[in-house]
Amino acid sequence: MDQPYVEKAPRTAVLSMDAALKTGKRIRPLHGVNSGPMTKVFTYDARPQFVEAGFPFARLHDVEYPYGSGQFVDIPNLFRNFDADENDEKNYDFDLTDLYIEKIIETGCEPLFRLGVSIEHAPVRKHTYPPKDFEKWARICEHVIRHYNEGWANGHHWNIRYWEIWNEADGSRSGSIACWAGTAEEFYRLYTVTARHLKKRFPELKIGGPSFTRPVNEFVIGFFEYLKAQEEPVPLDFYSWHLYHHDPTEFLKKAKEASEILKRYGYERTESVMDEWNLGHRPVLEKYAMFANTGERFRAIYDQRGSSLSAAVLALLETGSDVDIACYFEADVVKEWCGLYRVKDMSIGRVKATVQPTNVFYAFKSFNELYKLSNE
Repeated sequence: MDQPYVEKAPRTAVLSMDAALKTGKRIRPLHGVNSGPMTKVFTYDARPQFVEAGFPFARLHDVEYPYGSGQFVDIPNLFRNFDADENDEKNYDFDLTDLYIEKIIETGCEPLFRLGVSIEHAPVRKHTYPPKDFEKWARICEHVIRHYNEGWANGHHWNIRYWEIWNEADGSRSGSIACWAGTAEEFYRLYTVTARHLKKRFPELKIGGPSFTRPVNEFVIGFFEYLKAQEEPVPLDFYSWHLYHHDPTEFLKKAKEASEILKRYGYERTESVMDEWNLGHRPVLEKYAMFANTGERFRAIYDQRGSSLSAAVLALLETGSDVDIACYFEADVVKEWCGLYRVKDMSIGRVKATVQPTNVFYAFKSFNELYKLSNE
């Protein structure tokens, strides 16, 4: 015979805190994003959301991909003829990138500028092969920085601090040439040549990268071994790396790996920057029923699964890691990886399209309320 239902008294807990006590640690800018607020060639306007969430950084990688990827940010877009004179301002095309960055700065957000190329998914690769002259490529990057920070070529004085060399060259270790079609040694040399040149020219700026797919793998170890073998030190003001995963605690593990490899090779003062992250899409997720297919993974990015992961990652990184900056991928509403908001209204004539925030957005906005307090 079934026992009669007896309602139990709710269990309670008492939480007390003293807001006057401080840990001595500043709350870090971990709620950055990739891409700016004006996207799909300036037809979508998320500037109100950028201000509302207080995104501290917008990393410039895969900008306007695929709608305007041939026009923005990438070195082959800013300097179209590699054989031209890199000292002649007439050989540069800054107009659209200027406007794109201007919209970021309007919101109080700081650009993190990736020097290099966007990912290339097409069967024919155009720009992921190594530059034919590494020293000239470094000088081209120098002129890009001069344009945005020193006013060169009818430029600006925006004081962009973080300059990242390339993106995910280590993807080539598995045979992919979507981001780097050269050898590991060629990439190590490109980074070394460019970092030395830029740091010598701009000692006050943060020169770093190389935005690897993981904080540690065979390609990464080879990179640090190459730097270690150089007689002249190779600048690495910040070390950027990426992670897509379903388990928030994995972000702590990888953050620890990043710290350990920096210490192992004498870069203890180098900042750790996780400037691409989101809900995982790796094969490990296949064993979870909710990620049984690719479509479900992308649906999860937008709903309570994506928002709970985002909130957990932000909290764990702040309390359990020494990551200095983090940038969620992605803030461009027309890209599949953007879980922050969806399209609300389409553009009509001169009226810009607008976006509708998701629960994921509010995880970032909530973290910003803590960030504005400055101290833990």
